[in-house]
Amino acid sequence: MSKVLIGIIIVMTTITYYLYTQNKVLSANNIALESAVATQEEAIASLQNDFALQTSSLLDLQSRNQQIQQEMTRYLDIFKRHNLTKLAAAKPGLIEPRVNKGTKDVFDSIEEDSRNIDSLDDGLQLQSSTN
Repeated sequence: MSKVLIGIIIVMTTITYYLYTQNKVLSANNIALESAVATQEEAIASLQNDFALQTSSLLDLQSRNQQIQQEMTRYLDIFKRHNLTKLAAAKPGLIEPRVNKGTKDVFDSIEEDSRNIDSLDDGLQLQSSTN
């Protein structure tokens, strides 16, 4: 009977040791998974902030585009109503400064829009895709 009891004790000790080591491994895996979840949550928050910034910038650009479209329509209406070729030939001193000023304003506006578009991605960090 003592041999059976010793056998049971050895089996129980072996099973206990195996379960103890498995518990250690699972605890380490749990810690690794929790840190991975925290990293993913930070990445999601960063992406959501970037998306909100891009959305607001896009809405601003759309609003600006509508204003520019209205301004362009107004200018095209002026060109439709007047024969500028005839007027420029008759009074070049009257038309030339206005056309030059208008051209300068358009180019300045294009440069400003280019600066605004270029600055939209300032402060954003690109995330590397590691595979």
